[in-house]
Amino acid sequence: MGAEKLVLISDVHSNLHALEAVVSDISRRGLGAAPLCFLGDAVNMGPFPGEVTRLLASLKPAFRVKGNHDRYASSGPGRADLERYFRCPEGADHAVWTAAALDARDKAWLADAPVQLSFELGGAPFLCFHASPDNDERSFKPGAEDVNILCGHIHAPYAAPLPGGGLAVNPGSVGSSLDGDPSASYAVVTVNGGVTAEIIRVKYDVDAFCEALAARGAPWAAGISAVVRRASLS
Repeated sequence: MGAEKLVLISDVHSNLHALEAVVSDISRRGLGAAPLCFLGDAVNMGPFPGEVTRLLASLKPAFRVKGNHDRYASSGPGRADLERYFRCPEGADHAVWTAAALDARDKAWLADAPVQLSFELGGAPFLCFHASPDNDERSFKPGAEDVNILCGHIHAPYAAPLPGGGLAVNPGSVGSSLDGDPSASYAVVTVNGGVTAEIIRVKYDVDAFCEALAARGAPWAAGISAVVRRASLS
């Protein structure tokens, strides 16, 4: 049996410019026929929630899970919960604006994804989730897992061996990297006897993204733009 490929994307955060650049790069690398795994957070923190959700849906991911921001947009948590997560009223304002920009079909697609999912590829077992298996806001901490782990949420890519013998892969963020490099990030997993992963970075028009935030009247535009430009929360 030959090598099998799996494309991982996560944390697009309503950044259509970055997602289109990543989709183009996937095609350029001849990976368009490989199964796609989306690890959550299509929306919030960007100006194109509807466009990003519909583009992701059109890509027909073979595997996908729901991120915490997808949950916020599709299930409408209370204002207090939003302010607790974002730690500021402006973040809650943005989340409310995002939910209002999505139509019923967009919200249904976001809501339909499971919190976690198990599957096999090339004989290798995988468990995927957004942040951790039982909490979509708390980052994954390795334990005694005997499967390969695919997760997102922290906006910084890595591929690391697990104590139980598997591999943990985080593709980083397509739309809002937080590792000091503002380019979009995704990953390609290869199963060929063992499991390996490659992290791929793709440049996109950050200025156009930031201009769209302001032009579309998205709340918290200046704060989001600053984070995306410096690829850091600090």
